[in-house]
Amino acid sequence: MAVQQDNLAVLVAWLDAMRRRDVGALAELYAPDVVWRGVPADAICHNRREVLDMLAAQIEEGFESTEALELTTGEKTVVLGVRSPALREVGEEPLSGQLFNVFTLADRRIAAVKDFATREEALPVAGVRAPQWA
Repeated sequence: MAVQQDNLAVLVAWLDAMRRRDVGALAELYAPDVVWRGVPADAICHNRREVLDMLAAQIEEGFESTEALELTTGEKTVVLGVRSPALREVGEEPLSGQLFNVFTLADRRIAAVKDFATREEALPVAGVRAPQWA
């Protein structure tokens, strides 16, 4: 369970750095050879520099319309779900107001990220089940 808590702490730090618009803090959270794969098959960042450039552009656009966030931990993964009315399309891929990022972590760094249009696609890749709320 300690590894899952460490992974969750990395994602909370990532969210905080995004909130503060701190690209330097984000850089510290990524492995140099991180790969980020987006929903469109051709949307790929191949290293930390490309990921940071992509995030800097997103930060500049802003996140004012974010309505909800969901974090689900796996052994080596954390799934971040984002709900926003602005999430209608990425490239030419339709979205239903949500996006799920599967973060894969190694040595307290983000080693890979893969985006999914639905929770049902993301959770099995992350090796986790849907959260069960009481």
